[in-house]
Amino acid sequence: MSTWNHDNAMGDWVPSQQKKAQGGFVITLELILLVTILFIGTLVGIVAIRDALIKRYVSQQSQVTVVVDAEGRLLGEAVGFDEHDAPRLFYIDRTQSTNYRTLIGVRDDRFTSREPLYYAGNSCEGDPCIKATSDEATDNTGVDGISGSGSVSYFNALQGQPNYAVGRGANGLPGALFRETPQACPIDAEQIGSRWASQSVVSGKPCEVVSLDQAGTEPSFNECLVNTLEPCSCPESYEDEGDVLANYLPLINLTLESTLAAVNLTLLPFGEQLDPIEVGTLCCPQATSLQQTELVDAAVFVAINQALDQSNIRKQVRRLLDPILSPLQGEILCEAFVQLKSAEAVPSPDDPEQNALEAFSAPFRVNLPADAGQGSWRSTAPRGEGAFAP
Repeated sequence: MSTWNHDNAMGDWVPSQQKKAQGGFVITLELILLVTILFIGTLVGIVAIRDALIKRYVSQQSQVTVVVDAEGRLLGEAVGFDEHDAPRLFYIDRTQSTNYRTLIGVRDDRFTSREPLYYAGNSCEGDPCIKATSDEATDNTGVDGISGSGSVSYFNALQGQPNYAVGRGANGLPGALFRETPQACPIDAEQIGSRWASQSVVSGKPCEVVSLDQAGTEPSFNECLVNTLEPCSCPESYEDEGDVLANYLPLINLTLESTLAAVNLTLLPFGEQLDPIEVGTLCCPQATSLQQTELVDAAVFVAINQALDQSNIRKQVRRLLDPILSPLQGEILCEAFVQLKSAEAVPSPDDPEQNALEAFSAPFRVNLPADAGQGSWRSTAPRGEGAFAP
C-alpha cells in the first residue's frame, strides 16, 4: 500500500515510493560519471608509468656492461675497466668464514688480476706463491715498464687479508683463481724462476721468466754505526735497521774486538791506539732491509775505518793496517725484501673439487646496447644552460 506525500514544489500529492526512486537515479548517474573519470585517469597514469619503465629499462640495457662466457653463462656486471679497457668484475669468495671480494679482469680469452703468481722453474707449473698485499717495494714497475704502475692490489690490501691473484689454470688459459694463505712460500726465493703475470698484454700464456735475486740494492746509511757522544738518527725516508743488526751483534762484537786488538798492536810502536768501539745502528731506505750476506765483516771494516777517520793517525801509519783490514773489506747494502706466501686454489661454491673460474669457458663476450626500435625515447644533451635540443 502506497502512502501519499505533499510535494511543496509542484503543489501536488505524489506517492512516496516514486520520490525515492527519482533520488536514487540521480546519485547513481553521478557515481558512474565519477568512476569513469577516475578509471580513465588511472589508465592514462598506468600507461605513462609503463612507458617510463620501458624507457628506463632500455636505457639501462644500453649502458650496463654484462659479461658472459662462450656458453652464455653470466659472469657478472662490470664495476669498472682496467687500463686496457677490459671489464672488471667483483668475485665474492664465500668459501671462508669471512666473505672477501676481489677484482677480476675479463678479456676475450683470459682472466686477469693486478697481482702475479710465482712458481719454481721457468714454466709456471707446480704450487704457486703470492706476495703480501701492498708490496710496492718489489713491484713498483708494472707490466708496461712504467715505474709506479706496479702489480699492487690496494683493494685486497684494504680488506686486510688475504691477497688474490689469477694464475695458471689446469689448461693454462683462461686461468684460475688463487688466494694467499698464512703459511710461508715453500719455495726459496732463489728457486723462483717464473711468474704468471696475467695482466701482461701478450699472445699465448702470460708466463714470464723472473728472478727475485735481481732486486735492486742501495748503500746503507752508516754514519750511526759507531756510537759517539753526539746523538745520531736516520735521515728522512730511511728506517733504523737495529732489529736486524741485533741478530748479528754478538758476532760483530767478537770480530771487532779481535780486529781492534790486531790494529792496536800494529799501532803500538808509533804511540797510537784506538779506543774501544761501541756499535750503534744502521739505516736503510724505506721498504728495504739490510743485505745479510757478509754483513759481519763489512760492519767491522766500516766501523774501524770510521774510528780511524775520527783519530789523528797519520796516513803513512794507516797504510800499515791494510793487511789486517783488507780481508774484511766490503760494502753494507740494503736490498728490497721479498715476502712470499703460499697460495691455494679458490674452490667453486658449487663444486669444491673445481676452481672458482674453471666453470667458465672462453671466448668471453659483453652484451650489446638494446635496440629500442623506431621512435624510441632518447635523452639529448642540452645546448647551453637551460636550452635543450628540439
